[in-house]
Amino acid sequence: MSRGLPDTFAPPERSYSLYEGIDYEQYWDDPQQRRQDALEQRIVSDMLPWSGRRIIDLGCGYGRLAPCYLNRFEQVVMYDGSLSLLRQAREAFGHRAVAIAGDVAHLPFMAASFDSVLSIRVLQHIHDLRSTFQEMHRVLARDGRLVFSFHNKRNAHRIMHLIKARRIADPFSLDSAEVGPIIVSHHPNRVEALLTSAGFSAPEYQGAVVLDSLARAAERLGGHSPAGLRWAPFTGRHRLAPWLVGRATSPTGHTLQSAEHIDELLVCPSCKGDLDRPGRSYECPSCARTYPIVDGVLDFRLEGA
Repeated sequence: MSRGLPDTFAPPERSYSLYEGIDYEQYWDDPQQRRQDALEQRIVSDMLPWSGRRIIDLGCGYGRLAPCYLNRFEQVVMYDGSLSLLRQAREAFGHRAVAIAGDVAHLPFMAASFDSVLSIRVLQHIHDLRSTFQEMHRVLARDGRLVFSFHNKRNAHRIMHLIKARRIADPFSLDSAEVGPIIVSHHPNRVEALLTSAGFSAPEYQGAVVLDSLARAAERLGGHSPAGLRWAPFTGRHRLAPWLVGRATSPTGHTLQSAEHIDELLVCPSCKGDLDRPGRSYECPSCARTYPIVDGVLDFRLEGA
């Protein structure tokens, strides 16, 4: 298993498999990333509702953010493109959540299946935000909450680089740009326009940035709050942080679906048809696709979608 992060985008027909076989947990296992993790955990915890019926964590990975929501919601879906990461999540959290593999742009759920959608460190791997936001809005119930993050193209660091005449993508251009081997950076104005076009409210942000020199000084003084929390509202409101964590609501749409089990909410991710479950798989009579259950993970990935 590779350690850390992928070093290149997956082929378009298998974009969901970007983190397959990657030891993503190792990426967070150093002092700098642990500080970033603590800050993101706190921001996400504060932005999510304190209780709810049903949440989906899109791009859950190995379950890094599960402590933010497991004890708050009656039903939990952990959703990712990587079977290897979902197996880790199942080992850690067992039957406290349903593990489903799939693509964020082709979600295998009825409309209004969730009252909360979480998607952290996912949008930086996606060029086409429009269809992704539309799918998020489709599965989110009316008045539901979306908590998400993305890499901010017009962050303060990149603006300073532009002032110093370094050759970087223009941080003021609304076009998204690849700024690393697997990172797509988005302009917050474009993100807001696409969110509202999909039916969401305008987002509010917290900035997720840790300055290590200040963090180390705070740790020596015995600080207990995550590093960066104090200036998160300022760097979010002015959209200066390299990572922005946003919160938006869905003022339109259907009321939340009533379901005792997640099975009752599943549809074919390709044609959105009803599914049969004859055994250890799901079958779509409409388009003849079959979706297996692999090591307890429901595999709804679509190759070439």
